[in-house]
Amino acid sequence: MPVVARRKEGLPPLTAAVRARFDGQPPKAVYQVGDKRVEVWDADDFAPWETLDWPIVRVLRYRQYKRDGTVVEAEWLTDFPIAKLGSLSFYCMAESRREVENRRINDGKNRYGMERICHHEPNGILVVWLSILLALVIERLYRLRDLRRGGHGVRSAIDLLVALWLSLGTRRLPDTS
Repeated sequence: MPVVARRKEGLPPLTAAVRARFDGQPPKAVYQVGDKRVEVWDADDFAPWETLDWPIVRVLRYRQYKRDGTVVEAEWLTDFPIAKLGSLSFYCMAESRREVENRRINDGKNRYGMERICHHEPNGILVVWLSILLALVIERLYRLRDLRRGGHGVRSAIDLLVALWLSLGTRRLPDTS
């Protein structure tokens, strides 16, 4: 499955190669996307680093000029070749991913009182694993207990918890008759 990821400063050789290629060059294309003017630089012939199992690394740099005068710059990586994904489509994917991430972070901060959780810290790892376990419990309730169908009425949260707890604790003996 192709990857679209934000390029950060953690890869000095790639950072140097991108700067050498794009700095001082005019943009490859300029697009009008809604009320934003977007300049893009795009190349798909960067060398992968040692631990990356991609045939090529493609980097898209964009500079976005908003109506209020702010300028947003970002660089994104992918293993999609230019022939399969155009620069404008790559930009739209990157923007979509960024907006989803920002929405998730803002929602967590404003609705649930969570500060940004760093996934490299012990507490962040714990939160991620607990979220995964919660998702597995919900999946088990719906798939194994088949709670979305049937003649039963609406069950309370405690009834669902008891049903799950009991089903996890009992082992059914095989029918040998």
